[in-house]
Amino acid sequence: MSNFSDWQDRMLRAVWRHGEQLPEEVLTWIAELYGELGEIAEAEFCELWTTRTFSMARSAFETVEKSVFDETGKRISGEEFAYVNYSRDPKYGPVGVVSFNSGEVSTPDWAEVLGVVAEGVQEFVMDYYATVWPTCSSHTFGLHVDYLRETAVWRCNGGPAGGHVVRSIDPAVQL
Repeated sequence: MSNFSDWQDRMLRAVWRHGEQLPEEVLTWIAELYGELGEIAEAEFCELWTTRTFSMARSAFETVEKSVFDETGKRISGEEFAYVNYSRDPKYGPVGVVSFNSGEVSTPDWAEVLGVVAEGVQEFVMDYYATVWPTCSSHTFGLHVDYLRETAVWRCNGGPAGGHVVRSIDPAVQL
């Protein structure tokens, strides 16, 4: 029987993340998983990693979908919104991938998943409705996904300082 650090290293190699700087949220989840289940096998760990990522993508979509409707009155669900794809293909890696338009994520990190989903939804709103969403109320520019202290945010590139964070993508998170 090995220790937590050895087991964690093996699991991160299994999901191709060994040596990569992971957010504290993901490392905490791995430690909690170990505390609850002990040294689970690589296959089971990869399954839990993928399940968590997919679950986060569904939650992120609901968060962004509500924001779009609240801010524009436009709906982004139904047959027209066919950009979301949850896939698992062993020849491309041990874990599944969430794809939204041109973005992909396979790490169960809320900020990264939310950012990828927000960009995908933003592309859909632009393509389907020919609407820029979201926009900066000060500069009327379209906003871009960025990250601040492990939080997905909407950033405006306008203003004399060359840009500013407008708000968190998740309305429940205050900056």
